[in-house]
Amino acid sequence: MMEPMSMVEVRPGDTVVVVNAFGQRDQRRALSGVELEGHDFPVIWVCSNDEWQLATAEDREPEGVPWPADDVHR
Repeated sequence: MMEPMSMVEVRPGDTVVVVNAFGQRDQRRALSGVELEGHDFPVIWVCSNDEWQLATAEDREPEGVPWPADDVHR
């Protein structure tokens, strides 16, 4: 069983698996560690692997979205 990221240290660039509202899993790249962002639950900012590679090639920060930390796994 995969361990939620809220229980494990995550760093920008780590490859992670996110679980969406339908229970589907998808591979992403972490853009942050666990953050509180002013909500009731912690989040980890993530982006697609394609966005990570494109941003790296263009020497810019990747664009991402906050994901509930409990739904982000190694």
